[in-house]
Amino acid sequence: MTTLAITSMYANPLHPGHIECLDLSLEHADELWVIVNNDKQAEMKRWVKSFQDENFRVAVVGSLKSVSRVFLSVDQDGSVCESLRVLIREAKESQKYDEIIFTKWGDRFASEIPEAVLLRSEWVRIVDGLGAKTHNSSDLVNKLKNKADEKELEKKIEELPKNLTEWHYLEIGNRPWGIYYVLEDSPLYKVKKLIVNPGKRLSLQSHTKRSEHWTVVSGVATVDIRDPDFKEVEQIRMLRPNEWCYIHAHHLHRLANTWTEPLVIVEVQCGDYTREDDITRYDDDFGRK
Repeated sequence: MTTLAITSMYANPLHPGHIECLDLSLEHADELWVIVNNDKQAEMKRWVKSFQDENFRVAVVGSLKSVSRVFLSVDQDGSVCESLRVLIREAKESQKYDEIIFTKWGDRFASEIPEAVLLRSEWVRIVDGLGAKTHNSSDLVNKLKNKADEKELEKKIEELPKNLTEWHYLEIGNRPWGIYYVLEDSPLYKVKKLIVNPGKRLSLQSHTKRSEHWTVVSGVATVDIRDPDFKEVEQIRMLRPNEWCYIHAHHLHRLANTWTEPLVIVEVQCGDYTREDDITRYDDDFGRK
């Protein structure tokens, strides 16, 4: 019985977690094909240009002994559905393989991937959980941002209670009011953890392309959410742990910590554009525009 394994990756950059997944994939099959996500997909994932361009990444993955074939993704969204259709059709027409499987490493599982419906319809078995997610491409790239204030950021983290620090994140940022972590970044949403220092507040601001949900994890939040037609009218409320609020696009809003303990907020941004430049500031304690 001859089995073909197909997997996909950004390899942006290639790291030991990818190698582990490829080696484990080949343990389940006789041949391994790898779909490498294209530059447009890489930019959609992080909202910046690909760390390494698609041709370079294809060449690197293709040089690995475990890989029989590399296929540059033809998809234009965050999935590899169209690429899989091409490869599955080609593999079936060749009549070389008795079984086709799709492998995934430890970051996502069969029930979570957008390709699941297509694979089931093609009778392609999903083999997931191949390797622990001990490395992450986003960690290697995004954690290098804002190196200029690295020392200040390290000092802030050291001063935080250990239970408030975060070790599994895509990006960390230093702000005058505290620290933020990006926990997940998708073309349609972003999840952030905000730690606002006592006595600090964010700017009074609005966004045009996204709405936001704020949930208090610990501390007490002072929230000001204003209708755009009544910009000068404060709408203050207090939120305690396990309480939340919703901020519509275009609505002015402000988050403050008037208490003596750090305020921890989980922020979910919903929209097809969640970059930091979608912000209009109306007032800011730190003079930012």
